Amino acid sequence: MSSLSLFAYKALARSTTTSQTDPYPERPEGPLIWGVVHDEHSARALIHLVERLHHLRGPCTLLITYADKAPRVPDHKGQFCIQLPVDTGDMAQRFLEHWQPSVCLWFGGDLRPTLIAETKVAKIHMKLLSAEEHLLDQSVWRWLPSLARETMRAFDTVAAHDPIAQRSLLKMIGAQGNVEIQGALQISVVPPVANESVFTEVSNDLNGRPVWLAANIQEGELKDVLKAHSDVIKINHRLALILVAASFPVSVEARRVLKSQGWRVCHWEDGDTIEENTQVILVEEPEDMGLWFRIAPLSFLGSSLKPHYNGCDPYVPASLGSAIIYGPNVRHHTSSYSRLAAVGAARIVKDAAGLTMAIETLLASDQSALMAHAAWVAISEGAEATDAVIEEIQVQLDTLETP
Repeated sequence: MSSLSLFAYKALARSTTTSQTDPYPERPEGPLIWGVVHDEHSARALIHLVERLHHLRGPCTLLITYADKAPRVPDHKGQFCIQLPVDTGDMAQRFLEHWQPSVCLWFGGDLRPTLIAETKVAKIHMKLLSAEEHLLDQSVWRWLPSLARETMRAFDTVAAHDPIAQRSLLKMIGAQGNVEIQGALQISVVPPVANESVFTEVSNDLNGRPVWLAANIQEGELKDVLKAHSDVIKINHRLALILVAASFPVSVEARRVLKSQGWRVCHWEDGDTIEENTQVILVEEPEDMGLWFRIAPLSFLGSSLKPHYNGCDPYVPASLGSAIIYGPNVRHHTSSYSRLAAVGAARIVKDAAGLTMAIETLLASDQSALMAHAAWVAISEGAEATDAVIEEIQVQLDTLETP
């Protein structure tokens, strides 16, 4: 791709950016899948896809790149996560010469014209996946409109997240463009396991009692969680709360507060038995979360009601059939909560009163079951789209491996 628009864009990029001098880590041998992600969801979809490829073909390296903010993803052997290079010709060539990607998977949008152009020149197969309208709207297109068309046409295949994004892509590419609607790809979730005999024992001890879970609770959230439980238990006398502290110091404080307020507590780590009159099950070790997310049909995910904690991963409880309540401070997982909320699998609350109302509403109806089902659907959606992408990547890798 070479045009006056691209030349002008490169000149501007050179004048407004600084060079990157930090050396890249050594590239491993073998195929390398390069992905460009824009949030936690797209990063996890990429990881899931490459995990599937690994099982089908053997080891391959995953290079995750991002524009501004590093996604919070689990570390894996053979996986790198780095920031995209500044969008100049020299930096793009340096990046490509070092990493020598086998395939490029560009998620969502937020496109880099120079890097895309140089990737095309290097004859690397490029796919734009699940493009979203808000990520396609870039200021550079307004004063270099032809650059948008040339950038889009550099991709071998282009897929939109929804019909709105599809219309935007067709407008950018032109009348001869081909854009399918792909939706979101399936994400990677590895839920913690649970001991089946312990699960059966706890279920029998609860004996059909209504129960909700407050997980990853910080000290500043204890008062609100217990206030909500106190309010709801006045109406639903058999209600039990499973309280899981975010850290050991918080669990020590929880013990003190529960004792001072006169709650009837089962201290799980002490080997206490869950009795018919138990009001709170205090869990001080997070290793058993696979058990508690399976036990509770409704989970409040803490580290979210107060500032500075930034939330916790909602996909694990979603994958285990628990409806989700969360607070407004989930900066590290905003995209994940937003996607679950959009399909009715999660509900946001702002304070103790909102938490009380959500618990009352969701436990008193079938709404929690509907939310849990929506969560499961959200976790498992995109399987067919992921299969299709994997099949296409396999063809490209086979081509590269053919002498």
